[in-house]
Amino acid sequence: MDFNPVPFDFAGSFSQWLIIVGILIGGSLGLSLLLAVARNGASGVPMFTRGLTSYLSDLGSLSLRRILAITSLTFKEAVRRKALLIFVVFAVLLMFAGWFLSNSNSRAELQANVHITFVLRTIAWLILPAVIFLSCWGIPEDIRLRSMHTVVTKPARRMEIVLGRMLGFGTVTILVLCVMGVIGYVWIQRQIPENVRNNLTCRVPVFGHLLFIDTAGQPSYTGINVGDTWMYRSYVQGNSRARAVWMFSNVTPDALVGDVLRLESRFEAFRTVKGSEKSIREGIEGQFTLVKNARDEAFGGFALGASTREMADLLREGQFRNAADKLKEFAEKIRTKPKDIPDPDYAGLAGGAQQASGALKVLNSDTHNFDELSQLFKDLFDTTFQLSDRKAAAAAGNTIFEDIAAKCDAVADYLKTNADDLLDHMPRLEVPLPTFTVTEFHEGDDIREVNRKLEFVADYETLGRFLAKTISRLNDAGKVVEGDSISPAFLDTLAEEKEISPLNAELLLTVLTEQLQSGALRVADGKLAVADGRRWFPFFDDLVRRELLVSQDSEGWLLTLDLFEDLTTAGFLRIEVSCLNDQMYLGMARPDLFIRLPDRPFYVGYTKAILTTGLMLLLVVVIGVTSSCVVKGPVSVFLTLTMFIVGQFFHDFMLRIVSGNEQGLGLIESAALIWQHRNPSVGLDASEATQKFVQGIDSVSTGFLAGVSRIIPDFSVFGSAAAHVEKGFDVPLDASVWPSVAAFFAFMIPCVLLAGACLKFRELESK
Repeated sequence: MDFNPVPFDFAGSFSQWLIIVGILIGGSLGLSLLLAVARNGASGVPMFTRGLTSYLSDLGSLSLRRILAITSLTFKEAVRRKALLIFVVFAVLLMFAGWFLSNSNSRAELQANVHITFVLRTIAWLILPAVIFLSCWGIPEDIRLRSMHTVVTKPARRMEIVLGRMLGFGTVTILVLCVMGVIGYVWIQRQIPENVRNNLTCRVPVFGHLLFIDTAGQPSYTGINVGDTWMYRSYVQGNSRARAVWMFSNVTPDALVGDVLRLESRFEAFRTVKGSEKSIREGIEGQFTLVKNARDEAFGGFALGASTREMADLLREGQFRNAADKLKEFAEKIRTKPKDIPDPDYAGLAGGAQQASGALKVLNSDTHNFDELSQLFKDLFDTTFQLSDRKAAAAAGNTIFEDIAAKCDAVADYLKTNADDLLDHMPRLEVPLPTFTVTEFHEGDDIREVNRKLEFVADYETLGRFLAKTISRLNDAGKVVEGDSISPAFLDTLAEEKEISPLNAELLLTVLTEQLQSGALRVADGKLAVADGRRWFPFFDDLVRRELLVSQDSEGWLLTLDLFEDLTTAGFLRIEVSCLNDQMYLGMARPDLFIRLPDRPFYVGYTKAILTTGLMLLLVVVIGVTSSCVVKGPVSVFLTLTMFIVGQFFHDFMLRIVSGNEQGLGLIESAALIWQHRNPSVGLDASEATQKFVQGIDSVSTGFLAGVSRIIPDFSVFGSAAAHVEKGFDVPLDASVWPSVAAFFAFMIPCVLLAGACLKFRELESK
């Protein structure tokens, strides 16, 4: 799983497309006007106006009947040119491919991968040459044979000829593609080995967002770099506080398969020591932990700043009063010595406040509302963020630091006043799952099933919250005390609850009786209460940490939680992954762990892959017809083939160069370094002015490359669907299909307009 699906940003892409198309249309009109004036002088302006008016008139008077007539003629012409003979080549390949593909790999998932890849690649690459030659030679041949002269003298517009040609060649392409797709599907079903057919399915993944916790327990965007040249994965250190954290959104009971949630992973093991023979054979040990940590999700961002890291640790531990004191100290330092605080710490304060404001809104529930605290953090973020505008901050002077300090004080006052409420309603629950192993050369993907009802041994905080909730509920119902002592029916009541084992129930009764006798508890108005006025959770948390409630049961305090009711917040599920072996590392990337929804049939993903392949071939038809309206057949073939090769294999490379993410220097500077036999780290042996001049020339070529990257389609987007199917996944609509559809129409519309204009104003010579 080396792909990283990202949802398609339709709004942003559409706005960018409008800008680019607007620039191209404006530039084309301006260039046409200049050429008209250059050739005809002042009379060129009315000629340009008449031509533009005529072109717009043709656009407004297109006839579907005439377009379909030309489409029909184009289809018949393609058939006469033996375009369908491609079926013969495809059939021959399928006849003999089974000899070489059967048992080509012992791993079942790779057997399926090989057969699917062969069919999809063969279909695309066999149809592509036929499509290029048909679309690029159609109009030039009509002009050479003078058959177009008889068409344009009739009422048919030249724009209708362009559309008819594109539709005709596109119809042939889709027909051939559908037939070959059906044959390929049947061939896969019949040819694939019997023991592999269970792998012929479409897994439906739900990917989350990945971040890391370092060995010091602080949040980080990446894990450890172990020196692997492929930077796809980051690593977490074994036997440490390091974790990889996945956040999944919209996790509902619909994600269950039966009554379990399936987690599928494919991590990478990395060793620093050889280990025992058993360790080598069975692999490195890891563990999943389901976590509901409201405090970390809300306040973890403050740990990114050195000045607020101690406060962040206190907030995450639930020590809100101590955290408020630290924030007060930080506010005072901002007020008195703002220049002593580094800029990254102000950025960390702003980032932490922004994260806290957003996370607290998600935590709102029927029992508690965090809107006031969320607004305080938002005000703190808005004020601190002004420091990023250097001019505005300089104009405000010390006033802005006074405002930041005042916002910090407001947050600190709220934390101190509402510390008990925050502690009650911001829990931390951790449910460890059974351990798993990862070997360096493991076969297949690892699937773990998580039951909706989870039994686990509670940690200190979870046990304290459970006992506080249980006693509070029974106390309100009047089932805890009778007279001035614990009710004799208390054990029977706990037995009816079926949440606490008999041994643990007896232990709880003993401890409550001792606390009542010692005066730590009291009876008031027929209810049990904490003598010093504390709430139940701090009271039980103190008992648990003093080890007064150590279970005598062999299984410990075994609790049961519901995956969705107790461990998710507004549909968000947090899963932490740790490595348990010392001096070992687990590597992971975002797609390496996902929730596996109920599988879909193989034909669903296969159909989507064929669809995106069809869109790619149709776009080639559009480009081929467009280029043939400007140049002759051989040049059109060369131009279309070049655009396809660059768009398929080098488009991402161009974007990396333009964005500056590709290592290396500009064209002229690199040539000069080669001439001087120097490397880039040394630089040019030239004056500073010469170096700036060379870099200026290179910036022009980079700008030209940026423009080219916007004009040449990114054909690789059409292959992402096939990559998903080959790896056994369903094709996501938002990350593969819709981008393909958008790319096709984004280039088709301007190409149709350009082709119609070029053919309309082109002389139909017979050469």
